[in-house]
Amino acid sequence: MMGLKTLVVGDMHGQLKTLWDALTEEQPQLLVCVGDWGDPGQIELADYLAIIERIPVYSVYGNHDDLTLLRTLKNRDGSPVLLPHGEFVEVKGIRIAGISGIWAKSHKKPYYITDEEVLSIAQNLAGKDITVFVTHGCPIGLADETPKGTRGGQRCFLDAFKIVNPKVHLCGHLHKPQLRELKSGQLVLNVGTTALGDYAILDIEPEKVSVLKRVTVSLSKAVLEVSD
Repeated sequence: MMGLKTLVVGDMHGQLKTLWDALTEEQPQLLVCVGDWGDPGQIELADYLAIIERIPVYSVYGNHDDLTLLRTLKNRDGSPVLLPHGEFVEVKGIRIAGISGIWAKSHKKPYYITDEEVLSIAQNLAGKDITVFVTHGCPIGLADETPKGTRGGQRCFLDAFKIVNPKVHLCGHLHKPQLRELKSGQLVLNVGTTALGDYAILDIEPEKVSVLKRVTVSLSKAVLEVSD
């Protein structure tokens, strides 16, 4: 392994046991979350701080997150845990960027994001040599199958993937772990539901991303319904 050993999680919905177990078992160097840590009150500040003290964390928010709290969190080096829209963070030459929220046609909820916003953010990241692109929602047609077998992704996230052109696109929300490898060598990974035991381990270099391990426990468990 030449790159950064990275633990990918998402959709914890307030349940951190799998995350902590994976940190202990896998000993990663970086933690990336695709959102849905848990609704306000489900995870205490002290729990977040214990994780950040252990490992650098970069995350987007989904539709089940304490946005106010997430926006205050900083890693030990001072970098924000919540990935800033239209910018990237760089860790050992690896550029990580993200778009938070779930797609909607309005701003009725604070975690809604529109087509226009997604594309504007993506265009700010075009040509920036992004290695890891993180969203909560999924690109339509790529790792976006729902537990019921339908497609749950959005066109705007597919367009964003094409514009940003990362080595790997990480997503969640749909509660079904899945991986697509494109002819280009790019990966689209839906980590699944960490609340039910799912996670992934990646080896990330600036120009290459490899999947070392995928744990997909949720495929054999009861399905958590996706809500908005």
